[in-house]
Amino acid sequence: KMKRTIIVRRDYLHFVKKYKRFEKRHKNVAAHLSPAFRVKEGDVVTIGQCRPLAKTVRFNVLEVEPASETKPINVRKQFRQF
Repeated sequence: KMKRTIIVRRDYLHFVKKYKRFEKRHKNVAAHLSPAFRVKEGDVVTIGQCRPLAKTVRFNVLEVEPASETKPINVRKQFRQF
């Protein structure tokens, strides 16, 4: 059923004021994958919002950065308190 659709896991940190600490949270987002892209599990993708393509699909894959086995993934973490 979900041909050309991938699930992107977005990890982020949420600040809890009561304890003055961050907690880990995540969201799973379904995104349409064009047949022009070749992705594997662990690749970093950039997604952009678009019109609804299916019941849960609201995003398109715009760019794919292949995961390298030699060096760790360069994911920037930003800590910001509101």
